Amino acid sequence: MLRTNATLRLLRADEPAVGTWLQLHSVHAARLLAAQGFFRWMLVDFEHTPVDNLTATYLFSTISDISAGEITPLARVAVGSVEAIKQALDCGAQGVIVPMINTPEEAAAVVRFARFPPLGERGAGGLYPHLGFGVSRPEYIATANAEILVGVQIETVEAVQRINEILEVPGIDLIFLGPNDLHISLGLPAMFWSDYPTFLAAVRAVKSACAREGVPLGTLCRDAPAVRQRLADGFAFVGMGSDVHFMLTFAGQQYGELHSVDEPPETWCNAINLGRLSDSLRGHPVTSVTPVPVRARSAQTAIAD
Repeated sequence: MLRTNATLRLLRADEPAVGTWLQLHSVHAARLLAAQGFFRWMLVDFEHTPVDNLTATYLFSTISDISAGEITPLARVAVGSVEAIKQALDCGAQGVIVPMINTPEEAAAVVRFARFPPLGERGAGGLYPHLGFGVSRPEYIATANAEILVGVQIETVEAVQRINEILEVPGIDLIFLGPNDLHISLGLPAMFWSDYPTFLAAVRAVKSACAREGVPLGTLCRDAPAVRQRLADGFAFVGMGSDVHFMLTFAGQQYGELHSVDEPPETWCNAINLGRLSDSLRGHPVTSVTPVPVRARSAQTAIAD
């Protein structure tokens, strides 16, 4: 019996789907995280972290298998090429999110590369993708066009300006707002969210266009309070942190609790401070001992990157 795409099922029912990013590419960590049932989708990031296709295949299969298909393995590919999309799907991804889509022509190419004929031009030779859906390869090929999630990222000024044209492309299941790159494109510092008027105006334009066309809108958040706010704002597909985020945040909070050190203002993933290590551990001559600065820290600490 075909397992349906759980995330698409939620989005098509106007229900939220909260997931997370995978950047460590540890099969063990992904399996342990998936087994907790915290998320409805888990996304392997090909764009900004180093991962090979064999490792991605293991990640997609372990997510699908441990959850009996209830957690959707997704891929954020590096580029919207036929090679990147084809290989991610043949490795077992049940959907792709494609970055830096600026024109309707680019969006149409993404859909074409992700769909089998007659809706597209995806080839049918993949060895693994049908296994995640629990069916034979012929049955997968016959049904995949309805079960593979196709999302495009809107993260530049040009993409915002052309959002109505992009949404006219048939076959797009999701518009994903890339907050960091959109800030940069607007000439602002990269961040998950802000109150900059130009950023909020761009968000409103994309949100309104998606609402008119009935296409779900997604984005990425660093923590649970931000996820709640984005869901309240009408976002349906929301990422909460990443496996790297969870590891560094908990380690940083525990270190800070032990040494009364503040959390970084934006994200632990951006922070580095090897100065916490002693000179001897860093291979330098020990000249003096400098205590770690002690600063005020609240008793309650929110989840942070």
